[in-house]
Amino acid sequence: MISKEQILFLANIVADKFIHLFGSKNKIKNILVVKLDEIGDMVTCTHVFENLKKQYPNSSLKVLCKPFVTSLIENDPFIDGIITDTKLWNSKYDLVVELRGNWITLLKSMYYFPKCRLSRAQVRFKNRGKQLHEYQTNFEIISSVVKLEQPILKPKLYFSEKNKTNVQAFIKENELNKIALFHIGARKKLRQWNLDNFVQLAKFTHLNYQTQLVFVGSEDDIDDINKVTNELDFKTYSIVNKLNLIEFAHLCSLSYLYIGNESGPLQIASLYPIPIFALFGPGVPHVFYPKGDKVKIFHHILDCNPCDQVHCVLPENPCINRITLEEVCHEMVNILK
Repeated sequence: MISKEQILFLANIVADKFIHLFGSKNKIKNILVVKLDEIGDMVTCTHVFENLKKQYPNSSLKVLCKPFVTSLIENDPFIDGIITDTKLWNSKYDLVVELRGNWITLLKSMYYFPKCRLSRAQVRFKNRGKQLHEYQTNFEIISSVVKLEQPILKPKLYFSEKNKTNVQAFIKENELNKIALFHIGARKKLRQWNLDNFVQLAKFTHLNYQTQLVFVGSEDDIDDINKVTNELDFKTYSIVNKLNLIEFAHLCSLSYLYIGNESGPLQIASLYPIPIFALFGPGVPHVFYPKGDKVKIFHHILDCNPCDQVHCVLPENPCINRITLEEVCHEMVNILK
């Protein structure tokens, strides 16, 4: 049976083709990028804004996204405006780029009928069975209109002076100097490594590398953070309710290492040249792997991968828990030596 998502996927392809018949890629004066997605997904697409703005330097570029990710892009010099409600899309754009939309954004783009429309659906259909890394997918969506000699192929985040000041104040207040960032939460339980392993890894990291552990996450992670920190006999720190997403990004750039489950914070941390220890469970291989010379991916890919990340066929021993504490400690020694 065809799912609702697949129907939307096909409808986007039809819309792209239809607008292409009557549209034009010339004289693009205003652009709307639709990205109604989560934290990690937003991080992996920010190079799209820069490429579009450099291709159309005199155009106005706006982004339609969810409210809680706006801090990630509010300082981006290539964005002219941010919209957080589809109801505020009430005018025509020459170019609409749907990196992730819904039925409302599809119907809006047809109603206002842009000169050109590009969507994720076309690229995913073209690469079906051979899904690209998310950085590549996002660039390929706009590749038909971006003809730069040196296109930007990796995302980047931008901090304000206020962001930097807030982070420095957090570091100074807690007297931090060698920060090990730990993200122990996950949006779905099947993505979350065993908390007892995090306890032992925290002890190993603190003892062997004299790091100060800073836990990252949202209010949803507080209970799990407390479960881990209650088992530790040294002082730890947390940025929950203290730093926003873009300030967390700046903290990553000043840290000694990062370890965490597949998540939005992992995608943020992966933009910086620090050692990254990434724990993957039921996620699709390669698509969201962080890139870098100091990155170690832990991913035991089973025959049931990929799955819906909700219903596990091996609940007594899910893939995320096939990652052993010993292998993580071993790789940490290899990379940090």
